[in-house]
Amino acid sequence: MPRFGLMLIGLWAYACATYAALPDSQVFPATGERLLLWMASEHGRSEAELDAARKLATQGVEVWSLDSANAYFLPPLPSSMDALPVADVADWLRAAQASGKQVTVVAVSRAAVPVLRGAALLPPERRKHLCVMLVHPNLYTDVEPMADPDYLPLADLSGLQVRVLQPRRSAATPWLAGLLDHLMLHGADVTDVVLENLRENWWARETPTAFEQAESRRLDALLLRQLTDWGCK
Repeated sequence: MPRFGLMLIGLWAYACATYAALPDSQVFPATGERLLLWMASEHGRSEAELDAARKLATQGVEVWSLDSANAYFLPPLPSSMDALPVADVADWLRAAQASGKQVTVVAVSRAAVPVLRGAALLPPERRKHLCVMLVHPNLYTDVEPMADPDYLPLADLSGLQVRVLQPRRSAATPWLAGLLDHLMLHGADVTDVVLENLRENWWARETPTAFEQAESRRLDALLLRQLTDWGCK
């Protein structure tokens, strides 16, 4: 399988003065002190996500946006995220930290898996300076009606700061407490925020509610507010 190298995405973005886009990645440069690494879900990157990235860049937050499933020619399935080379993800994180900016990773749905596994490969002193924001993360191996889910194994996440953004109207919301416990069991420092009146992937649903449509246009504001309120450094 071709290794596009998430490392190349990051190193190229850091080293080059002109920010021309690599396949399945886009860089939105900004002069501020924050850098947001945005990994789309297994379903790919939506226009609403790109629009939010553009808006964040105008507010001083640099964004590196990656559609990793497409980059590796993988189908839009949760298992595709599980198949990503974790070493590449770790290289991507290291390259971002080499920029000298405060790095926050945003991972959507199953993209949480390679991000957390990549973060676990970082040495503890690097890991504790990384902020990871998981948007309705899918860490489940098996889900049965009326039963608690089983979780994917994770490596040591000691020192990693994690915030979970969970839409209230998601079918997985009843399992939020268990998911947080699973992350804490592996050493992560975890906080959570429940997003009222929203469903999973509210910015890319075929039949969104009027409220979801409005919130989709304010996706940048939501993320910026979470970055500010969280205070992760």
